[in-house]
Amino acid sequence: MPDDAVTVAYLHSNETPYSWHKSLMDLIGWDLAHQQRVIRGGWLSMKAATGGMVEGRNDTVKGFLDERDADWLWFIDTDMGFQPDTVDRLLEAADPETRPVIGALCFAYKEVGPDGMGGARCAPLPTIFDWVTEGQQAGFKGWAAYPVAQMVRCDATGAACILIHRSVLERMQDRFGPTWYDRAPNPQGDGWISEDLSFCMRLGALEIPLYVHTGVRTTHAKMIWVGEADYWSWAVAPPATQEAAVLIPVLGRPEHATPFMTSLRASTGLARAYAICQSGDDAAASAWLDAGAEVLDSGEQTSFAAKANLGYAKTSEPWMLLVGSDVQFYPGWLDHAQAVAADRFHVIGTNDLGNPRVTSGEHATHLLVRRSYVDEVGASWDGPGVVCHEGYRHWFVDNEIVICAKQRETWAMALASKVEHLHPLWGKGKMDVVYALGQQHAAADKQLPPRQPGRPLLACQHHAADHGRCGRPSAAACRWDPRDPLPLRWVTAPGPQPCRGAFPSWQGSMAVADRHRHGVWARYC
Repeated sequence: MPDDAVTVAYLHSNETPYSWHKSLMDLIGWDLAHQQRVIRGGWLSMKAATGGMVEGRNDTVKGFLDERDADWLWFIDTDMGFQPDTVDRLLEAADPETRPVIGALCFAYKEVGPDGMGGARCAPLPTIFDWVTEGQQAGFKGWAAYPVAQMVRCDATGAACILIHRSVLERMQDRFGPTWYDRAPNPQGDGWISEDLSFCMRLGALEIPLYVHTGVRTTHAKMIWVGEADYWSWAVAPPATQEAAVLIPVLGRPEHATPFMTSLRASTGLARAYAICQSGDDAAASAWLDAGAEVLDSGEQTSFAAKANLGYAKTSEPWMLLVGSDVQFYPGWLDHAQAVAADRFHVIGTNDLGNPRVTSGEHATHLLVRRSYVDEVGASWDGPGVVCHEGYRHWFVDNEIVICAKQRETWAMALASKVEHLHPLWGKGKMDVVYALGQQHAAADKQLPPRQPGRPLLACQHHAADHGRCGRPSAAACRWDPRDPLPLRWVTAPGPQPCRGAFPSWQGSMAVADRHRHGVWARYC
């Protein structure tokens, strides 16, 4: 028999995915029309449950060596999809001496954490591994990335789609006996290594080279849990069109400047960073200047809120992002945020990938705010021209901005806009004096009485129109209580409205104009 014959081997249950069946039928058709390598090599199938994988693979290898004359064995799992020319492409790259074992590019779908609903969040990972020793620990470590469409040498791969020369299996039997896929003990003394990686350990012991051809692609049929996070991870937004001022109230931490600016520049060309540093903090100011940010001197202002308000006053971009120095920007964050905003919403939450209130879409800590909204209404309850209430030091600033925007129905969440918070609460940073200071101020801020608006943000239009239907004694008594459960609603109007005026009674008992659109905000009594 010619030395390029390939025996196809697989373990099966009573059910297999259609993708495997279709792929195998297409491969047979390809083989018949070309070199007939598979037709000449024959088939070995073995019924085996998950718990019988070791025995099934060992019996298959023994059957190949005892009953088949082909030089090559191709293991293909029955939950894989593959291209018709997969065997030919693997064989073209193989060599009995220098490349006697070649795997295709395969992916495992690993559970990376609970989804909070009894399932799991999963992620695809390439099954390419190296043996790594780190301190007292040693074991296989998966590659985080791989070169595309290339032959790569590695220490291990799975058995889902792998081509093996007969000589390898014979050498392994001579050295270890008929135990090709017996599971090896974990050298760290914790359980056992899987049967496919144990096979690769024996390759290493015999100094037999192992390669993966990342240009020979496969698919892997797996059960997954699909949710909102998956939807947004696939979302595509149109390019952002408006510039944004990224306002960074800085308190020390000069080491944050370079990684912050590196990720920001890589994510968008429409954002300009403004580091707002305290007087005398020369190390931080120099670091941010060197990293490419503009530096604003906050003078005697020390709180996050005061620095953010200063940044608003000193900049002019149509959007502002309020953010700390401990973040990492993901590509497309501004595209997704502006796409959600359109011309309708003025306070946009970004996804910090940590806070459960944020990842659920209920809240946000890093806010993209439209400048014209602050100019005309204000982002806090303090009125026009104020972004943050300065009675808070830091933690509750975003709470008030979000609650206020929700009351006005100008809030929207952009879960696909990822500005990751590298905070120790989420296991992504180390506790330091700045975090400790924030927690200290948070405890004090939490004891403050409930916030009341400093001025009547909404005028009683029923009183202004002499209707008096709201049941309050006068227009002056009509104050917007932020704890009021009655929501604001958008009421369309025929044209631009002034900030105050006697609107027709159908527009509601309390209204404030919104110059961004033709209409008013109204709360119905």
